[in-house]
Amino acid sequence: MKRIYVAGKLDDMACNYVKNLYQMIKSSEEVRKAGFAIFVPGIDFLLGVVHGNWKYEDYFNNSQPWLDISDAVFVQGDNWKESKGTKKEIERAREKGIPLFFDLKVMINYFKDKEE
Repeated sequence: MKRIYVAGKLDDMACNYVKNLYQMIKSSEEVRKAGFAIFVPGIDFLLGVVHGNWKYEDYFNNSQPWLDISDAVFVQGDNWKESKGTKKEIERAREKGIPLFFDLKVMINYFKDKEE
């Protein structure tokens, strides 16, 4: 099963973060249902809630090793261009030669073609 890192804008404003996380989780379910294993960096939100002292770097540094071992990065949503973190993730994926996708059907076909 291919491992997919689901990237997208979160936010440093609490209300927007929750709304964007909701959308990221909804998008990631489509990726999962397409037969991929998913990692959603926003799910560590609860770690920050429980511990109460996580900073941006804690979240970002926790997710990047998952990106590094992913078979692809799926960038969800249209507002990722406003996200410094997503831009850093895209740059990191490019540096590591990890394929980037902005469309689920394109990603499905990419991996389907690799199997043939």
